[in-house]
Amino acid sequence: MTGHIYESMFPTPFIPQVGLFDFIFPSAPGVSTSKEFPETHPAFIDGVTGEVLFRGELHDRALRLKTGYKELLHLKRGDTVCVWGSNSIEWIFAVYGAMAAGLVAAPHELAHQYNNSGSSAMFVALENLAGFEQARAELERPLEDNRVILLCKPEHKPKGTKYHCIFEILSERAEEAEHFDGTECYETQFLCYSSGTTGLPKGVMTTHNNMVSQMCTSHICLDPMSSETDALLGFLPMSHAFGLMAILLQPLTQGVPAVILPRFDELKALAAIEKYKVTRALFVPPVVLLFIHSQNTPKFNITSLKSVFSGAAPLSPELMAAFHKRYPHATVTQGYGMTETSPGALQARSEDSRAGHSGVGVLLPGYQARLVMEDGRDAHPGERGELWLRSSSIMKGYHANPEATAKTMAPGGWLKTGDVAVVDENNRFAIVDRVKELIKYKGFQVAPAELEALLLQQPKVIDAGVVGVYDESQATELPRGYIVANPSLGIKTDADKAKLSKEVAAWVAGRVAPHKRLVGGVIIIDAVPKSPSGKILRNILRKQAQQEFESSAKAKL
Repeated sequence: MTGHIYESMFPTPFIPQVGLFDFIFPSAPGVSTSKEFPETHPAFIDGVTGEVLFRGELHDRALRLKTGYKELLHLKRGDTVCVWGSNSIEWIFAVYGAMAAGLVAAPHELAHQYNNSGSSAMFVALENLAGFEQARAELERPLEDNRVILLCKPEHKPKGTKYHCIFEILSERAEEAEHFDGTECYETQFLCYSSGTTGLPKGVMTTHNNMVSQMCTSHICLDPMSSETDALLGFLPMSHAFGLMAILLQPLTQGVPAVILPRFDELKALAAIEKYKVTRALFVPPVVLLFIHSQNTPKFNITSLKSVFSGAAPLSPELMAAFHKRYPHATVTQGYGMTETSPGALQARSEDSRAGHSGVGVLLPGYQARLVMEDGRDAHPGERGELWLRSSSIMKGYHANPEATAKTMAPGGWLKTGDVAVVDENNRFAIVDRVKELIKYKGFQVAPAELEALLLQQPKVIDAGVVGVYDESQATELPRGYIVANPSLGIKTDADKAKLSKEVAAWVAGRVAPHKRLVGGVIIIDAVPKSPSGKILRNILRKQAQQEFESSAKAKL
């Protein structure tokens, strides 16, 4: 019994068995199917400082870093390195150097991920240095000071620091990059962390072949980009799979300069679009919403912007229509993917978007899909089912977690996404629900189980449940915590509850990344609803949270 398998409408191109670095910077003629571009072509532009990183300069520095990693840091092929920081030229150097050296790059934010990844070195931005110093006590393996590298220029290095900056690792000698030909292309290149369908963050083993497959196929159903006329705006974090592919890697295969920002800032983004005549931009739904209501866009000439791709979370048809109405010169489309799909799997075409189709589009080349019902049978057309996907872009598995891999991968190489979809008569998909309980806050993944485990470490909390509550004004879910207070506190009045809620929220905020803070509030309840087996009934909490949130919003009006 094969079930009903949906196929991509696009032919699958030839995918070379080659390493990712060789695919982008071919070591010899015929090694890659990627186009070649002049070394003087701009690859990245810092949208804040105006610094330009040229293609040849990036290639040369990556090879010199490869030498430095080996000779100064004593790193060898197959070792894993963590890279912690926002988008920057230095971040790009660190990762491309790791690619050239045959290292596994693990963009990360917490000690858990450093411990789990088995990393041998840490590259950290100055903005994260204090957090790193605090987290060192939680590291399970010793990390020598000479293997902590600052992502900054020498002149910005703090006085008296015991750490080198990345420019001090550059060797005068450029070594040949490591090659991953044939079956070696199935070795891991990136280890981004994802909560998958549920549970704590897991390291997704993304291979060279996964990324090469994605770059060979994902541009086929997109509007073509030109190295002569296009520029891409990239403020999404390159440490996440979406930004990693769409900003760090793919533009180089199309010769399109990426204008990077460390994070989203409305005025800086608008200024960059105007100054660099940006034609393409990567957004998330909250940014689309901001642009729709922005009072600042009339102050800038952004008519060069022709295309906006929204990802990481669903974009409603109302927001798409409102964006097109305000910016008729730009088309907004969306797609679907996961870290586990490297990351894209579905992509809406601009003509469908303009025609009013608001789903996530059609399968990318090489992808197959099934919609599977709870009873295991395949859904009929028009019926809802869990989206299962298969392609050469699907991850190798979860690092050091065969149990989670087995739960996520079905026989035949199918990835169970945990999302519920429907398909129309033109094989266009729409995501309508999700099996998983993952919270998506402004495009970031937030695992309820991770925050619940943290809350239980708070001495004043004896039980906890975390859910997402949707805030229409921000077009995103907000992480919200429900806690049971320790009886010894004697919490009775509303003032007592308000004080404890504020205290717990601040306690959590001091221990997690910004997108994992309980910005949806902390609510004190008598008991967390659970099943007889002890599983938290988050569906009950979600319903309660949404009712409370909507009532609160109406009261403010």
